[in-house]
Amino acid sequence: MLIKSLLFYLAILSFLSLNPWLLPDPSRAIGFITWDSLDHAAAYGLLSVLMMFAFVPQNRTWTKTAIVVLISSLAGVLFEYCQYWFTSARQFSFFDAAANVCGAMLGAIVFCGIRMYRERSV
Repeated sequence: MLIKSLLFYLAILSFLSLNPWLLPDPSRAIGFITWDSLDHAAAYGLLSVLMMFAFVPQNRTWTKTAIVVLISSLAGVLFEYCQYWFTSARQFSFFDAAANVCGAMLGAIVFCGIRMYRERSV
């Protein structure tokens, strides 16, 4: 069930990343952080969390966690390049790619923190 959810989320992420009609609004910002960057970080943070649930067992290993973060980050960078290669209305953005990587790392950190908290509570 979890693998199906992960694949469904990847399909949604692909659609949203490569859809030429969904363009970010750069005028909406909090300082130098735009809402688009926050959206990217949240999307890839959730991807990282779903991958952690699917592939990192209860007795987690840091190697598997690092692999999940690497795969989530690479997916984010790859989708940015796909925007450049396959759409005419979207373009590669280094800041979006960086937000994807940060979101993937934050998702794994939050997941590990919650799991450690739950293990201590039990």
